[in-house]
Amino acid sequence: MLHLILSILLTLTPNHDFHTSWMNLTYDESKKEFNTTWRIDTEHLEGALAAFSGNDISLENTSISGHKELIDKYINDQVALQLNNKNQALSVSLIEVTFAETIVYFEPINCRKRLKKVGMHNTLLQAQFPNQKNMVQINYKGNMYSMLLGGSKVFEEVEMK
Repeated sequence: MLHLILSILLTLTPNHDFHTSWMNLTYDESKKEFNTTWRIDTEHLEGALAAFSGNDISLENTSISGHKELIDKYINDQVALQLNNKNQALSVSLIEVTFAETIVYFEPINCRKRLKKVGMHNTLLQAQFPNQKNMVQINYKGNMYSMLLGGSKVFEEVEMK
């Protein structure tokens, strides 16, 4: 009887077969720069970093400073950002970790010229999670642009209005 109850409970447990991350680029007109963040499930990031580095990784606010360089290297290995066809560096500034979510803050990205096009190549977490979807939102001068990358679609460009 116990086996039957456990079987029923396990069938009701949702499968975790959808993985997402969200990168947000918001333009600050007064400073002529983009403020950029990346939000990701902490456990998924730990798994990706462990595979990338070959070491066990546990992300906690008390130990995050020791992983900043690894996270920076991983992101720059998996992401290429272009503004007006020019590559832009993503440099980690600060990392916040909660039990469920990690938020990575990047150094501001200067953008003094009128932005015409944003391109991004993004394969974050896709090696570990083939069904990973990486959402990118760009907020520029009152307009919002979005990209959804994942699977075979790892690059997208959007043109600004």
